[in-house]
Order: sequence, then structure tokens, then C-alpha cells
Amino acid sequence: MDRRKFLLQSGLAVSAGAILNACETKAASSNVVDAALSYETWPDIRKHFLFTSDKIHMSQMLFAAHPKQVREAIKKHQENFDSNPVEYWENNYALYDTEVRKKAGEYMVADPSEIALTDSTTMGLAMLYSGFKLKSGDEILTTTHDHYVTEKALEFAAAKTEAVIKRVSLYSNPWEASTDEIVSIIKKNITPKTKIVAITFVHSCTGVKTPVKQIAAMIKEVNASRKDRIYLCVDGVHGFGIENVSMTDLGCDFFVAGTHKWIFGPRGTGVLFGKKDAWDMVAPIIPSFDNNPYNEWLGVYKGDLSFGERIAPGGFHSFEYRWALGEAFDFQLKIGKARVTERSHQLSTLLKDRLSSIKHIKLITPRSEEISAGINCFLVDGMNNLDVVKKLLTKNIIASESPYKTSYVRLTPSIINSEEEVDICLRELEKIRETA
Repeated sequence: MDRRKFLLQSGLAVSAGAILNACETKAASSNVVDAALSYETWPDIRKHFLFTSDKIHMSQMLFAAHPKQVREAIKKHQENFDSNPVEYWENNYALYDTEVRKKAGEYMVADPSEIALTDSTTMGLAMLYSGFKLKSGDEILTTTHDHYVTEKALEFAAAKTEAVIKRVSLYSNPWEASTDEIVSIIKKNITPKTKIVAITFVHSCTGVKTPVKQIAAMIKEVNASRKDRIYLCVDGVHGFGIENVSMTDLGCDFFVAGTHKWIFGPRGTGVLFGKKDAWDMVAPIIPSFDNNPYNEWLGVYKGDLSFGERIAPGGFHSFEYRWALGEAFDFQLKIGKARVTERSHQLSTLLKDRLSSIKHIKLITPRSEEISAGINCFLVDGMNNLDVVKKLLTKNIIASESPYKTSYVRLTPSIINSEEEVDICLRELEKIRETA
């Protein structure tokens, strides 16, 4: 029995007659985009978006645009909510959440039951670390390269549980970072009290990509000789939508990512993955609105609850956006994860190779694809970062400055960009000091 049926039978729904006579609605469909739009070439894929042609958008890693497939899904849900909100929600909330989880599972190569839907990376990290079953004296090993959100989420969790946070630097010079160095530093700093290793897939401060798979393999070896297991938790947002990986490939226990960046998903959406054998380590902190948890409360469900069912935050969300998330994953899958990875690295490599040859520019991000992804950080000699960003904007190039204590200028080409746009950025950077 699902919650809707229970409410109907109990007389608790708005109106049983109204619900039973609800207008027909259909499940999420990937066929909402015009047949004329193609996925064959990168210029074809660019046509799925509404970008202004006079701008070079090199900061989609901050806040991405929606492809038409996603826009149309959002529009469909908005119109249905505006015309008949209660019936539309009652008839579709379980259906669409299930469909989105399935599509997320297909993209992540994970069981849908391992995925909880969230509103952002921030929400996912807060739910994960605040819900983690830590005890006094447990050690959280993390790094000095993580975002404000990871630092604060860990601090909040430690204050509540009296766990101890230990921060280490994984590299002195990001442009010289290596897989062996990073894995070695983390291993060297693990102690018998280490309970969590909390890392970021791609550092948005430097563009360094941490070798999650190798770190996971090292932790697995360490766990084999320990009584108390170490759990690997990853803020994955800036590798999610860039790297062609599965959750099995990565080997982490928990993975958090917003989907309104490199995935080009609806704004205000995200995912939290939890490996099945790690579910019992995280308690929910926001009541779930999923059918089974709700029916458990009603006394009509006695079965087990999955991670996604228990952890996903309830409440009334911006459902027109959440329910369109499946279309974003479908968009990525239609292009092909391997193609997206190849193209993203191709453009970033072109950018970095040329940046490194400009005398007044210091490239911060490693040039190797093994240790970098789509974020490319640099400094311009004799100019502060904000002035560089502003100067590029006068040339219709949208760059960004990393919001960290030590910050850099960032250009982050993605699948919506072209080689010509990268060339324009480079030409402008070659002469940027001429009128500075």
C-alpha cells in the first residue's frame, strides 16, 4: 500500500473523488526535445541551449544553463502544477522521484536504492556529515583544499559529536601534484582513530583532480587489517559530468554532487550516493516523504528502507525542477559519457598548453589529464584576479575567480564551448596587460 492509497482510504486526502477523477499525466519522458536537434556534433549539441551568441561562457562550472530537453520538462511540470497543483502532485510525486532515481542510477552505474535526491551539493554534504554516526574521539581526516561547505559541514558534525578534524595538504604546488604524492600523504596521516576520509574529487580552488579510485583502493587495504572501518566520502561535484566513471570504479562509500553544474541539470538539484554496505553509518536528519518511510510511520509498512528512501529530505520541493532531473541525465547519456570526457579534456588541454606558453601567465592547474579535469586556474603577472575577470568580461568572456583564501582566475570550458572560443580567450589573455 502506498501513502496515497492509505490517505484515500482514510479520508485524509483533499478529496477521494477529486483524486480518482484526476487528469491523466504521463511519466517522465526523454522525448520532449525537438526531433530536429541532434547529438552528432558539438555545434549540434550547442543548439540545445539558449546561450546569447555574443558571450563566451567559460563558467558553466558555477551555474549551468539547461538544454532544451530539460527546459521542456520543467515547463511541462510548471504548467501542470499551475493548472491543477494538488492532483498533479498526488498522482506523480512517487512516480517521478522513482524515475529520476532510475535515470541517476543509470548514469552513475549504481542501484537507484543507493541514491537520495537533494537540492544541492551543500545540502548533500550537510546531510551526510551531520548524519554520520560519529563518537567522541573519532577522527575525520580531510584536506586544506576543500570548499567552505565541506569545512563547515565537518565542523558542525564534529561540534555535535566531539569528533576530531585533522586537515592535511595534499600538495605544496598544485601544478606539481601527483597521484602517488596525494595517496601517500593521505595514507601517512591515517591513524587508528580515523573514521572518515573526506576529500573533494576536483578542487575548485586549483583544478587538481584527486585520484579517488587509488585512494579508495589504499583505504580498502588499510581496512583489511583494522577492526574499525574507514569510510571514504567525496564531494564529487566538479568531476560529476566530466569524468567517465561509475560508483563502482571510484570505490568511495559516499559521493555527493549538485547536478546544476557540469550535468546541466535543473537548478536546485543534487544527488547523494551511499554504498549499500555503508548505509547503517548515516542517520537521516530530515524526515523523508518517500512512500515506505511515510507508510512505516502510518503503520502499514514493515519492510526495510533503502538509503535513498531514508535519507532523501522530505518537504515540498520545487518539483518541476526536481522531476526534470532525469532529462539532464538522459541528455548526458545520449551524448555519451566517454564523448563528454574526451571533449572536456580536449578543450582544457588546448587551453592549458597555450596558457603555459604565455610568459606573463602562471598556470596553476596540472597539465596532465590524470590529475586534472575541467577547471583551469592561472595567474596573470602584475594583475589581481578580479581585474583579470573584469577585463575578460569587457571582451564578452565570462571567467571566474576561485572564492578561496588563496584564489586564482578560472576558465572552465565544457561541451558547449568550441575550439574557436578557447582561441579567443587565449588571444585576449596574450594581450590582457597592454591596457591594464
